[in-house]
Amino acid sequence: MKLFRLAGYAGCALLVLPFPVSAKSQGTACQLPHTAVEPAARKQSVTPDDLLRLRDFGGLGVAIASQPFKLAPDGNLLALQIRQADPIANSYCTAVVLVPTDARRKPFVIDSGGEIVATYSTAYGAAEVPQGLPKSPLFRWSPDGQSLAYTKSFPDHSELWRFDLQDRSIRRLMTTPVDIEALAWSSDGSALLYSSRPGRIEALEKIKDEGRTGYLYDERFRPLYSDRPLVAADVPLVERAVDSAHGKAIPFPSDEGQRLAPTTEWPEKAVAYASYRENVAWSAPSANAHGSKPTLNVRMNGRAIGCDNAVCTNVHGVWWSGNGRTLVFERRAGVADSRTEFYTWKAGDTSPRALLSTADAIFGCELTGNNLFCAEETATKPRSVIAISIGDGRRHRIFDPNPEFSTRLLGNIQRLEWSNAFGISTFGDLVLPPGFRHDHRLPLVIVQYESRGFLRGGTGDEYPIQALAARGFAVLSFNRPPWFALTGAPRTGTEFDQYNNKGFADRRSNLSSIETVIHRLVDAGIVDPERVAITGLSDGAVTATFALANSSLFSAAILSTCCEGPFGFEIAGVALDDHYIKGGYPSTRREDREFWELDSLSDAPRAKAVPLLIQASSAEYRMALGTYRELRHQGWPIEMYVYPDEGHIKIWPAHRLTIYQRNIEWLTRKIGLPE
Repeated sequence: MKLFRLAGYAGCALLVLPFPVSAKSQGTACQLPHTAVEPAARKQSVTPDDLLRLRDFGGLGVAIASQPFKLAPDGNLLALQIRQADPIANSYCTAVVLVPTDARRKPFVIDSGGEIVATYSTAYGAAEVPQGLPKSPLFRWSPDGQSLAYTKSFPDHSELWRFDLQDRSIRRLMTTPVDIEALAWSSDGSALLYSSRPGRIEALEKIKDEGRTGYLYDERFRPLYSDRPLVAADVPLVERAVDSAHGKAIPFPSDEGQRLAPTTEWPEKAVAYASYRENVAWSAPSANAHGSKPTLNVRMNGRAIGCDNAVCTNVHGVWWSGNGRTLVFERRAGVADSRTEFYTWKAGDTSPRALLSTADAIFGCELTGNNLFCAEETATKPRSVIAISIGDGRRHRIFDPNPEFSTRLLGNIQRLEWSNAFGISTFGDLVLPPGFRHDHRLPLVIVQYESRGFLRGGTGDEYPIQALAARGFAVLSFNRPPWFALTGAPRTGTEFDQYNNKGFADRRSNLSSIETVIHRLVDAGIVDPERVAITGLSDGAVTATFALANSSLFSAAILSTCCEGPFGFEIAGVALDDHYIKGGYPSTRREDREFWELDSLSDAPRAKAVPLLIQASSAEYRMALGTYRELRHQGWPIEMYVYPDEGHIKIWPAHRLTIYQRNIEWLTRKIGLPE
C-alpha cells in the first residue's frame, strides 16, 4: 500500500498536535566548516557515518519550485537553516546562516534554528498523517532588506524571530501553539503577517470530548496511526498580524492578504509565475489531461507572446531580468526528465537561447542582477549554493556546507538510459566499488526510486549508496519510469490511478525497466545474476514486492514500508480504502483473487522465497503484519525491525545510522561480497 507519492518530496502540510515527533536540537548552533580543507594524502572510503553527518539545508528532494533559502532584496545575502545529525546524542544541531552572495565573504551564523520536527501530511482529508519529513523553516526579508523574520519549530509550538543587520541583534517576537504556515512582511515593513490553523486545537478537543460516548467509525479514522479520529484537513487558515518591532498583536491589514498567498493571483494551474510591471510570464499545463507538462505563457504590455519552440514545454521556473526585457526559464528535459536546462528569451524578438544543460539537479533558484542563485546537487557532491550567470550560463559555488566530503574516495558512477518492454524510457546511475577492475562479477543492490541529485540513500535515505559500493557492491540508483498513465490522456486523478492500475500496467512497466537493466548488466559481465537484491520505500516498496511476486531475478529484498495485500486496507481507514477502490482495487477479498495473486506477495503462488528484511516505522509497521505472518509460516527467511516515534520518513539520527549499518551488514550476509 502506497500512502504517499514522494516524487520530489513535494507537498506537505504541517501541523504537529497529538503525535509530536522531534529529533531535538542540541541548544547550541551548528558550527560552519572551515572553508579550506587540506587534501588527504590518501582518500578514505565513504562510511555510513559520513553520510549521516552531512550538513543539510532545505527540504528533502530536488523539486525545482522548492525554497531551500531566501535571497535578500538587494541580492547580497541569502538566509538558510543548516541541520546536522548526531547519532550518539540522537539529536540535531541547527543554525540560521546568512550567506554572502559574494563568495569572497564568509557565511556567518546568527542563531540556532530550533528543533528538527517531523511534518504531518494532509493525505486523504486528514491532517495528522505522520509523513516524517523535516519541517522547513520560513525566511522572509523586510522590504528594505535590513531585517530577517524567520520561524523556529518545536514539538508543541512554533516561534517567530527577527534579526536586524544593523546591530546584529535577534529577538523572539511571538510564540504560537500551532504551525505558522505562511509568513510575510507588510508592504511598509511595520507588521509581520502570518497564517495558521488555531481551529485545529478546538477540533482536537472536540474529538477528545466525543470519546466520552464512543467514536463513530467513519472516514475520519486512520487505524494505522491512531485509535481515535484524526483532525480534518479542512480546518481553515486564519490570517493574523503582529507589529514587527515588538511582536504585539495588531489588526490584520485588509489590503495585504495577497502578500501571504501570492499564488492566489497566479493563472489557473500555474506552477511558476513572474511579473515585471506590465510583463507577465507563467507556466501551466496546456491540456486537460492529468499530469500533462506545463507550457510557457508570456504577456507583454497586455499582448500574448507565443512560443512554438519545443524548449518552451516542461517549464517549471520563470524569472524576468532586471530591465524586464529578458525572460529566464528553467525546464526539465531528457530521458524521464533526467536533465535540467536554463534558457533566456527576449520574448517576441528571438528564439530562446540555451544557457545551461546538465544532469545535475539545480533547484530553488532566485534571480538578482545577472545571476541566478540556486541549490545544486551532483551525483557525487552534496547540496551547495551556486550562482549561474544569465549571460553565459557559467556556474560558480557560493556556499559549500560539506567541503570535507571532497576528501572521500567515491565509487565510479555511470549514467545509464534504456527503454522497457512498453517503450517507456528511464535512467539510473550505476555505482561501482572504488578501484573496480571488471575482473569479476559483483552482487547488485537496486535502490529506488529517484536518481536526481546527490546519490546518498535513495528515496527516504535508508540505503547508503557510496558506503555499499565501498563494501564491494554494485549499486543501481534506479529512477522509476514515468507513470504508465501518461501514455494515455487521463482527465482526473482518479482516471490517472485507473490507467496505472488496470492490469497492473504501471507496476509491470516498473518491473520491466528493472529486469531490462539487470539483464543488461549481467550481459556486460558486471553483475552476478544469482546475487541481486531489491530495496524500496513507499512507491519503491510496492514496486519491490510486485517484483518479488512476479519475477525470479531477485535473491534478497529490504523494505522500508510493507506491504500491499487484501488484509492491509482495514487499518488504512475508510477514506484511503475508498480512494484505492476508485482507482481500480477490489472492494472485497472475494472479488478478484487473481488481482491479489499478482499484487500481494503473501498471495503470489509463484513467488520465490528469498531473505526479506523489513525496517518499518512505528507509524506504519502494522501494514506489514499480515504479510509478515503469512510469509513466516510459508517458510520465508523474514525478519522485521520497528523504529519508535517515526513516520513515513525516518528522522531520528540513531535510527538512521542503525538502518544504514543494518542494511549493509544484512546484504553482506545474504548476497555476499565478491569473490
